[in-house]
Amino acid sequence: MAQLWLAAAFWLVFALPAVWLARGGIAFDTDSAMRLAEVRDLLHGQSWFDTAQWRMNVPFGLPMHWSRLVDAPIAALIALSHSETFAVTVWPLFLLFAVLAALARIAERLAGAKAAIVVLVLTLLAAELYGEFAPGNIDHHNVQLALAAWLLVFLVEQRAAAAAAVVALALGVGLESLPYCALAVATGLLWLRSDPPRARIFGLTLTGMALLLLFATTATRYRFAPACDTYSLFYAVLLAAGGAGIAAISRLERARGVAFVALAAALLVLAALLNPVCFGGPYAGLDARLKLLFFARINEAKPAAAFALFAPSEFIRGYIYAWVAFFACFLAPVGRTRSLVIAMTGMALLVSTFEIRAVPFAVLFALPGLAGALVRLRPVPFTLALILGNGAAFALAGGLLEGPSRLTVRIDAFRAQEACGSKAAMAPLRAMAKGRVAGFIDQGPAILVYSPDSAIAGPYHRDGAGIIDTYAIFAGRDPRAILNGRGIDYLMTCAAAPDWQFYRARGGLVASLAAHRIPAWLRPAGVSGAVSVYRVVKN
Repeated sequence: MAQLWLAAAFWLVFALPAVWLARGGIAFDTDSAMRLAEVRDLLHGQSWFDTAQWRMNVPFGLPMHWSRLVDAPIAALIALSHSETFAVTVWPLFLLFAVLAALARIAERLAGAKAAIVVLVLTLLAAELYGEFAPGNIDHHNVQLALAAWLLVFLVEQRAAAAAAVVALALGVGLESLPYCALAVATGLLWLRSDPPRARIFGLTLTGMALLLLFATTATRYRFAPACDTYSLFYAVLLAAGGAGIAAISRLERARGVAFVALAAALLVLAALLNPVCFGGPYAGLDARLKLLFFARINEAKPAAAFALFAPSEFIRGYIYAWVAFFACFLAPVGRTRSLVIAMTGMALLVSTFEIRAVPFAVLFALPGLAGALVRLRPVPFTLALILGNGAAFALAGGLLEGPSRLTVRIDAFRAQEACGSKAAMAPLRAMAKGRVAGFIDQGPAILVYSPDSAIAGPYHRDGAGIIDTYAIFAGRDPRAILNGRGIDYLMTCAAAPDWQFYRARGGLVASLAAHRIPAWLRPAGVSGAVSVYRVVKN
């Protein structure tokens, strides 16, 4: 109970200024805007088991891979408060409180009450985590971080049923948690040797939760289809079978090693029978053209080395800081808690080396270990290490190394890009009759949230057809064929977006618009900042 009060006190230090700063309005990033569109649809009567976004990839609809597990609490907050603003403000802050409570609990287990206080200080100074829990951030990544923190708590405390339940919930929310869930399952397997009854509880709970999520929260289209990129029949069957196998092996008196090998082989065969494509990862089987048109241009999907060249300051405040904290973990008190912290942090760092978006997981897992190391120091070294070894200090160092001028240019460009999908940017659409819009990919979610219109594409790998058609419209030879085929009413561009330069360099429609050559089949219909809207003259 003392930990909760302590976490609450530190939470207020972040929450009160965050709410005050958000009073002037909340800007949504693309994923948060799309989440809000999904929540609104649920509140307006869309089936719990239908997660398709019917206003995206118009007129065909987009079968989204997101989970209702995240939609539900946000929808409940809106329904209870009758305020979207309240819901989108409170939800990420609630998740931050959950993270603070979990980290304090881990740190206390590792190195005592002082470490619990230190980890809370370190968390509030971890600049890499600020955006994840800022008001308006309602996508699923902060939910995954909270679940990951509590997964580590339950593994440390050897609470088998709770750990298994969180494994299933985390995978139900999104597959970014898969590496850490795999480590949790590995811990459950170790219990087969040290504590078979605990392993049995873990396995049975995993089986029950896997099936419960499949039938209670999974969209109908994935309940009976083995999709690779979302919780579906594929993952539910493997989790259920694996959990049942662990429970069965725990009852054996001998030959458990042989039984485990047999179980592993059986699961591999089962996975191959369900969907062998999934061995290539969640994005296996996608159109190869998406690598150039979409994946290669996602900053958060870049490997660490490439991201370091793009955003040195963010690389230092996140990736480098996570490595420093990771090495500090080895100086924390020896024990099961330290081993689990090191294992989880190491896994997150491995993932983030290939895909930088995993850095928040690495920072999150490492902080209790860093706190445990710091409290072992004498007062003067402890004070110096705390001042120099926190995330804010690394963010400051990163900014200085990148250079104020370069950092300013990059921040200004990012803000201009964000403005392309702002509420103000969508004002011309709201002044016209409801219709179908061909916009840049990152504008798609904003079109859904800030106007009654439908869009062709959003920044989601499931919308491969929309992304390819969007490229064909803005950089292809025959944009009218796509516009006519989809029945598009309006065309929207933004000269401040990276897409503008990307399409312009390839010729086509954007190159013509940049040269002020407007085709006869387009009529200017409105301007908002760098955003221009045209009415499509149909054949």
